Amino acid sequence: MQGIMLRDARTGQFEWRNTIAPLLGDWVALLAMKHRRAPLPVSSALWKGLLREGFPNDLDELGILARRYLFLGDARMLLAELRIRTAATASVRETLSKEDKIKRKERPQIEDAHICQ
Repeated sequence: MQGIMLRDARTGQFEWRNTIAPLLGDWVALLAMKHRRAPLPVSSALWKGLLREGFPNDLDELGILARRYLFLGDARMLLAELRIRTAATASVRETLSKEDKIKRKERPQIEDAHICQ
């Protein structure tokens, strides 16, 4: 039963990303018009690169990506920036998880000290 639920969750995420895929091009075009700039083309390579990096997860993130793409003006620079961002986020998560493990080890001692007083 769990296998079915996991497959449905992955399918839902895949469908969601396929639904918002065309919106990136529209968003880039609208933002370009708003700022009186020429719209940049959104290539399939850019979209595939975004999916490989795990983006976008929601419409807000899609808007942020569109703004950043227009600012940078280069899909390769955007993807490189995202790779750096995801690598930094992963190392921060790893550091935080180590801190949580340390705190968990210290908690029983603190709780016991509180009970003794």
